[in-house]
Amino acid sequence: MTHSISPGPGDDRPDLETLISRLFDPEKAVRAEAMHGLVAVGRPAVPACIALLTDSDWRVRYRAAEALGLLGDGEAYAPLVAALDDEKDHVRYMAAKGLGLLGDPGGVGLLGRMRDDENEFVRRSAARSLGTIGGGEAVSALREALEGETVDGVRAAIIEALRDAGVDTALH
Repeated sequence: MTHSISPGPGDDRPDLETLISRLFDPEKAVRAEAMHGLVAVGRPAVPACIALLTDSDWRVRYRAAEALGLLGDGEAYAPLVAALDDEKDHVRYMAAKGLGLLGDPGGVGLLGRMRDDENEFVRRSAARSLGTIGGGEAVSALREALEGETVDGVRAAIIEALRDAGVDTALH
């Protein structure tokens, strides 16, 4: 079943308040559609998404982090960095992904430390983001992560990220 978000007055797109309220909907599809709506709003949605990163509901924090990454606004950098320490692995995963989408080389060291995260999907996301950002520091972080990683799926993500960063991984 497809859910639709009603538009704001005089517009064919929903208003920011409506989109935010839909992030709290019990249905996953409604929350996903609301997140995409926030991305469609663009820059005016950034402050609201930043504020939502501290909501008590992890699902709201997850979608806010996702929107911030897709919005690609530099103002999201520090809040996404803070979300790397979220108690919920889903939020950490999306924060790591968002930092990769922002492409700020300043996030490399922070993403590199995610190699120690207890959740393999967070480690995969951090590796992919390091590969996207690229550069010598990212490659070093990926090589270090590869040395200590024991989960095959994460190792494969790290090797792919090294390739994305321009490293010949034929020897791995």
